[in-house]
Amino acid sequence: MPYQQTTLAQFITQISIVLDDVNQVYWTAPEITYATQEALRVWGALTNFWRSRGTFNLTPSDPYPFYDLSVKLPALRPRTWTLNQLTQEIQYALLENPSGIGGAGMSGQISVTTILNAIQDARNRFVLDVHFPVSVVEGFGLPPSPGGMVTFDQGTVFVHKASWQDIEGGNNPGVWANLWREDAWSSDKYNPLWTLDPGMPQSYSEAENAPLQLQLIPPPINKGALEALAVNSLVMSLGTSTTLLEVPDEWVPAIKYAALSRILSSDNQIKDPLRAQYAEMRYQQLVKFAQDARTIMRVLINNKPLPLDSMMSIDAANLYWRNQIGQPSVAGALYDFMSINVGQVDQLYGIAVDVVQAAPIPTALNAFMPIGEEQLDILGSYVTHILTFKCGGNEFKTTMSEHDEFLKAAAQRGSINAAKIRYLEPLFGQPQVETAQRPDALEMKSA
Repeated sequence: MPYQQTTLAQFITQISIVLDDVNQVYWTAPEITYATQEALRVWGALTNFWRSRGTFNLTPSDPYPFYDLSVKLPALRPRTWTLNQLTQEIQYALLENPSGIGGAGMSGQISVTTILNAIQDARNRFVLDVHFPVSVVEGFGLPPSPGGMVTFDQGTVFVHKASWQDIEGGNNPGVWANLWREDAWSSDKYNPLWTLDPGMPQSYSEAENAPLQLQLIPPPINKGALEALAVNSLVMSLGTSTTLLEVPDEWVPAIKYAALSRILSSDNQIKDPLRAQYAEMRYQQLVKFAQDARTIMRVLINNKPLPLDSMMSIDAANLYWRNQIGQPSVAGALYDFMSINVGQVDQLYGIAVDVVQAAPIPTALNAFMPIGEEQLDILGSYVTHILTFKCGGNEFKTTMSEHDEFLKAAAQRGSINAAKIRYLEPLFGQPQVETAQRPDALEMKSA
């Protein structure tokens, strides 16, 4: 049963009293609402506080054995925050009129164009740092270049995994093979003549090539298709208020703070090294949490538990699983992206997925806060802290301890969850398994 203890209106009133602004002159109700929504999103991201079950069907006509939970379970894993909403949040933080992307009534110390460009850059910076959201990329030319070189779209920033399918020729047209990430040096040592000996590709390399290019090893002997799970940048429509940021809602604050860091460290009238450094710290902090985040907890097929593993481990256990037809035997998890092994199901199956749900966000003033009264004080501390960001100076610095208390409470809540759910700790360690197999793993460990 959802919490029904404190409404959003009551919580806003409490915050106004703490800030000694009961008439909401300096901090308006809409501004406090934004801060409250951020607090809930960050709390959920750090604690896995809200968990729920969603369902959908698998059918033989599904084009891929990959499923984006933001599409299949949009109420639980939403990506709904808009460019206009984030622009208003940043305008509040900079003491500007919160007119959104139109920029009406702004002071002139900074332009709305500067804010919008900072959001665009921050969004793509976040995608580069955390390597999600993931999408299926396909449609490469048939065949690739004679030497096995494939060129990606210019928006592709990272390849998680790749597969090759022979389409024409050979003994088994239509066969899929998982490709392993390699480099030319190891391939040369294994087979110095691989460049002259085309065959069914077994691996790929991005090490020696220009950006956006992928070398198939060996070059394909038959016509075929490459399919990749990749991360794409996004050129947003900066003139449309409803443009979506297209990242999970709980990580939108990371984009907010990356944008603020850029704005406040630039050479302009509102340059502020203290707040710029704080915003950068908050961004780096949230990126670290995002890199370790996990959303898929349990998968059931027709109410029967399905083993859950990393996609890399599934590929290693069964190189040709994409060619199998039948009942699923294992599920793979890559944040909000899920794979179902086999490559094609033989009938309709019902899938249930237990996920870490994004924070339920109250929007109406009479809506209840989705959290118990025992947690409202710590949530209120976070809200008052980020609301004083626009004040800067000592008034802002004196509230930094409230953010520290929020982090301590989040860590404590995580410990409570671990005690309640014994498998949570090893299960939530799976992102590290996937991360360790990524090409940037060494760089991340040394950072």
